[in-house]
Amino acid sequence: MKSFYEHLHSRHEFGEKIDYNKKPILRSSGIFPVVKNRSYSSRILFLGYWVIKRKIPEVSFLVTLRSNDGIILVRDFFTIDNPKSYTISLDSLLEKTSISDKSNFLGSIEVEIFSTQDMVFPYPALVLDYFNNEFNTCVHTLGRVYNDIEDLNENEAFVVPETGFDIYAKDDLQAFLSFVNGPLPNPNAVIDYTITNSESKKLAGSFTLDYIKPYQTVFFKFQDHISNLSQFLNGNVGAITIRHNFVGFFPRFLVGNIQNSLQSASFTHSYYDCTSCSDPLDYWDRLSEFHYDSSVSIPLFTDDGFFTELILYPNISPSAFDLDIKLYDKQGGLLLDLPNFMKINSHDSKLLKINFNELLAKNNIDAKNAATAHIITNFQNKKIPTRIKFGLNVGKKGSKSKLPCNICFNSKLGNPLTDNKPGSFHWCPIFSTGNSVISFENSSSVKNYSKNARLMLTFYREKDTNSMEKEVTIPANGEFRFDLVQNHDILQFLDGNVGWITAKADNPHIQGYYFNFHSSGAVAGDHLF
Repeated sequence: MKSFYEHLHSRHEFGEKIDYNKKPILRSSGIFPVVKNRSYSSRILFLGYWVIKRKIPEVSFLVTLRSNDGIILVRDFFTIDNPKSYTISLDSLLEKTSISDKSNFLGSIEVEIFSTQDMVFPYPALVLDYFNNEFNTCVHTLGRVYNDIEDLNENEAFVVPETGFDIYAKDDLQAFLSFVNGPLPNPNAVIDYTITNSESKKLAGSFTLDYIKPYQTVFFKFQDHISNLSQFLNGNVGAITIRHNFVGFFPRFLVGNIQNSLQSASFTHSYYDCTSCSDPLDYWDRLSEFHYDSSVSIPLFTDDGFFTELILYPNISPSAFDLDIKLYDKQGGLLLDLPNFMKINSHDSKLLKINFNELLAKNNIDAKNAATAHIITNFQNKKIPTRIKFGLNVGKKGSKSKLPCNICFNSKLGNPLTDNKPGSFHWCPIFSTGNSVISFENSSSVKNYSKNARLMLTFYREKDTNSMEKEVTIPANGEFRFDLVQNHDILQFLDGNVGWITAKADNPHIQGYYFNFHSSGAVAGDHLF
């Protein structure tokens, strides 16, 4: 893990001093576990955003399909020079191989992007998607093979466990972890774990994995290695922290749960366990009393049988804080103000859940009016942990699908330098199968926030470089929710394929998430790029 301050510098974050001695990023990559079975398949989705956001006229792609054992099966090399939607299909890659059984595959796709201009990020904005007609589940780029020794040393400056996701252990629901190893073999892979159940009780232990080959795809279910997991969770959701000895690649794991009865999955990515991170670089100094210490906005789906939950994992640096909640309608009108809603002390190491359906009912608020929740942290001193991670679960009660989405995201630190930024740019995929919904929130850590936002939305499709535009205005603390089913012109424009939407705003405080709702009750989701 690199320090948060190094992270800001490497991103060229607004207001941060740029290190002009820093090596430019000319290779950006991601490596993904991919699956094809008789129920669903995998694909990598992306927009040619380099042309739009970075004004880079072209980038080169090297796509490598490897077997479970890390053997190269096929490679594709091509150039991206258009702002359109692209798909790397596992099915199409498998058709180019000589393997006999193309209907049952576990392996990896590595995507390497090369440029003669600085791409800033060593990880590209790609989306891994597992899908069929009844569900899909998606997450942005996670694991990657380091570019060089500088990249490795920078990201392994602090070695911390991975955590921050939901696990189940029932007959029908089983938690899993998957990753693709880097170029170094691991003859003695060891995982030490600590599980937290719904009562915040702990279960610790360890297990070993077989010899891991270079570029091998590793996939396992936790129940296969933790015999008393089901008994300990007792039918409820829990969380797990994983300490490992993996080296040579960025260990951001693909994690989630499988539903056997629907033959589906819901996944996200793991995140840093910062409970042991107490160095001065692990904290942010409060810079302004006109800003909250940190805050983040989330959309609420609480009517028509849907539920929304906020999960607080026991993973933050040593600290204590009060959590405030403000509920708003889509026009930014305040519906409910709950100061000091919850007191949190990292020493207690609790797994906490806020159910917004119950919160609305308790306070007699019509779910149809509640659009967003503003989650605010107030720390007891001026030292604020730099990484405050939450989980956002959206699902449907009583449906065939028993798994909600589980989106990993951070609270945004109160940084007055951001106020001077002229605008912001975000993007995400739109799915033609299911019902794609994108939530844009105009929300800030600024206290008494009052700035409206004007967004130019541009829609891109796969078959050509044509695009469509819509302009929207979002009031302060308000939300604009784009529903594909209600926009027949855009749905027809996408022509049955995955498209992309970009949002160019005249305001730096735009946040957002994208979802895909299926008739089975399955929900896919992630935060915007």
